Amino acid sequence: MNIDAEKHAFGAQLSLLHRCTTSISRLLRRRGSLLLVAKILAVSRSLHNKLSKHESLPPFLDDLWNQLASLRQTLLKRINKRLASTSATEDTIIESLAAHCLVTSSSSDDAIHHFHRVRLDIIVSQLDMSRENIPRALQLFVQTLQASKVLRSHRFSDVLLKLKARPILADPEIASLDGLEVEVLGRWLAPDVKNFTPWIKLSELNRTQGVESIKEWSLQAFNKFSEGCQKSLTHSADFSELLSLRTETVELWLSSWGSTIIHGSVDVLESLRNIFNDQLARILNLQAQSLGEVGTQVSSIISDWENTDHNSVGSLWDADLITAEYTNGAQAFKQTVTDRLLGRDEDVSTVLQKYQAWLASIQEANESIDSLRRTRWSDILVGGEVEDEDIDITPRLNEDDPRHLSDSLYSAVREAFTSLQTSFGSAFKSFNSSHSSEKATFLLRLIRLIRRDIPAGFVSGDFIFSSEIVPDLQKLLATEVVAKAGSLSLIPSSKINPQTGKIKTVPGRSLWEGEPALPVQPSALSFKLLRRLTSSMDTCGLDLWDPSTVQALKQELETKLEAAISSALNDLDSEDEDVPSKAETKDEKPTANGDKETEDETAENPETQTSDPEQIEGLRDWKVQLFFDSLYLSQMLGERNQLDGVVERAQKSAGSSPEAVKSIRKLATEYWTRTELLFGLLSSP
Repeated sequence: MNIDAEKHAFGAQLSLLHRCTTSISRLLRRRGSLLLVAKILAVSRSLHNKLSKHESLPPFLDDLWNQLASLRQTLLKRINKRLASTSATEDTIIESLAAHCLVTSSSSDDAIHHFHRVRLDIIVSQLDMSRENIPRALQLFVQTLQASKVLRSHRFSDVLLKLKARPILADPEIASLDGLEVEVLGRWLAPDVKNFTPWIKLSELNRTQGVESIKEWSLQAFNKFSEGCQKSLTHSADFSELLSLRTETVELWLSSWGSTIIHGSVDVLESLRNIFNDQLARILNLQAQSLGEVGTQVSSIISDWENTDHNSVGSLWDADLITAEYTNGAQAFKQTVTDRLLGRDEDVSTVLQKYQAWLASIQEANESIDSLRRTRWSDILVGGEVEDEDIDITPRLNEDDPRHLSDSLYSAVREAFTSLQTSFGSAFKSFNSSHSSEKATFLLRLIRLIRRDIPAGFVSGDFIFSSEIVPDLQKLLATEVVAKAGSLSLIPSSKINPQTGKIKTVPGRSLWEGEPALPVQPSALSFKLLRRLTSSMDTCGLDLWDPSTVQALKQELETKLEAAISSALNDLDSEDEDVPSKAETKDEKPTANGDKETEDETAENPETQTSDPEQIEGLRDWKVQLFFDSLYLSQMLGERNQLDGVVERAQKSAGSSPEAVKSIRKLATEYWTRTELLFGLLSSP
C-alpha cells in the first residue's frame, strides 16, 4: 500500500473512531440500547488497537481513547443499574449481561456471577437503609433466582451465539446507525477491524449443574439476607408495624413458592418465621418490662413525698361538687365523683395513667396476636406447588407462631408484675416515720386499682399482687386511724363526786330497765369512741376500707380495747377495795381530847363494820355498764371470741346472776344490730 493509501486508511479509521465516540455519547444520552453501545465500544477498541500501532500518533487519538474509557465506565454503571432494578425484565437482564460480556470480555458464567454480585449488594444495601425494605429485598432475591433460571437456559446462550456468529460491523444495527457512515468508511478499514467478531466463552455447565449453582448462590444470598433482616429489625419497637411487615414478607415468599429454584423453600419459610418471631417476642418483652416505669414513678413520688404538695381527693359531700360542670353529658362531674369515690388523687391518677397506657398496649398486642390465627394463608398458596406434600404451611403460621408469641407475651407480663411487686416492696421499705400513713394510703390505693385491672389470663389464678406488703400497709394505716381516734377509755378518770365524796352515778342509769335494772345501751364514751373511729376512717378515705383492711383495723382495735377494758376493770377493782376504808373514815368521831374512838366503841356501832350500800351499788353499776360495753364492742369487732378474756373478767367483776348476764348479752347484741349502720365502715360486710 502506498503512502497516500495508508494516510487515507489511517484518516478513515480515525474518523470512524471519532464517530463511534460520538454515537456512544448520543445513545447513552437517549437511553438507547446498551447492547448496541457495547457493540460500538467493541469496534472502537479494535480500531484503537489498530491505530495505536502507527509510528506517529496524533494527540487526538489519546483524547478519543480517554473519552472511550470514560464512556466505558458510564456504560458499566448503566448496566449495573439495570441489573439492580426490581422492574428489570428477563430480556433487559439478558441484553445487559450480553453488553457486559462484550465490554469486559467476560464469559457467560462470569456475567451470571456478576449479576448475582450486583443483586446481592443491592439486597444488603436496601436492608441497611431501612427495615421497611425487607419485602423489597426479598422480592429482589426471588426475582434474581427466577432470572437465574432463565440465564441458565438457552435464551442467554442464544443471544451470545448470535453475537459470535458474524463480524460486528456486519450487524444491520451498526450498518444502519446514523452518523457512523460504515458504508463509506468501511472500504478503508483494515481486514482485522472489518472482520472483528467477538469471542465469548459460553457456560459448560449442564442443566443439573446449572441448577446447583443457582442453589449455591441462593444459600449464600439468603444468609446475607437473614443477617441484614436481623440487623435492621434490632431497633424496631412497634409491634403492629412489625406484624404488618411479617405478613407482607411471608405473603411475598408464599406467592413465589414452587416457581423458584432455591436451596430449600421450607428452610426459607422457617428462617423468615424465626427472624420475625424472635424480634416480635423481643418487642413484647420490652413492652411488658416497660411496666417497670410505674414502679420507678411510685418510688420517686414516695422518696420526694416531704418536698411535694399533695392535694387530697376531697369528699363526695364537698360544696365544690355542687358547682361542677354538667355540660357534655356531665362527663366532668361523673369523672370527679368516680375519682373521689375511688380515692384517685393527683398522685394516684398520675401513676394510674401510666399503668393504663401500659395495659392498653398489652391488650392491643394480644389482639394483634389473635388476628394472626385468622389469616387465610391457603389462599396465597392456591395454584402453587409445594415441594413436600406432607408439609402443611397453615398450622405453622396460624397456630404455632401465635402460640409462641402468646407464650412470650404472657411470660413477659408475669415477670413484669413480679418486678413491679418487688418495686412496691422496696418503696414500702423506704418509708420513714414522716407521713407514713399517707404513703401507706397511696400504695394501698394503687395496689387495689392495679389488682382490679390485671389482665385476665396473663397471671396465674392464685396470684395476688403485692400480697406480702398489703398486711403491713393495712396495719400501719390501722395504727394511725386508732391513734387519731383518741382515748379508748370506757370509764371517766374520776368517778368520785368531789362535793359529796361518793361515787358518781353511771350516765344513763335512769334508762336501765328490768329487775334487777340492767343497761339497754352502751355508755356515751363507747358510742363516742366509735364515732371518732369512723370519722378518722372517713378522713383517710372511704375507698380504703375493704373487708381485709377493716379486719386489720379491728385486729389493732382489739389489742387496744383489751388493754383499755383491763385498765378500766383494774381501776374499778381498786375503787372497790377502797370503799370500806372510806366508810370507816367517815364514821370515825373524835373524842373530847382529840383521840379516836377505841375498837370497843366501834364494835358497839355495827354500821362502821360495813361498806356504804350506795357506794357498792354505784361501783357495781359501773362494772355492769362496762360489761355491756365490752359485749357491744365485741359485737363490733365481728368475732364474738375476740374480747373473750376481758368480757369474762368484766362479767365476774360485775357479779351479775346468770339470768342477768344472759339478758345483758342479748341486749348488747340487739343494740349493735340496730346501730351498726351508724358506723357503716365498721359494720360487718
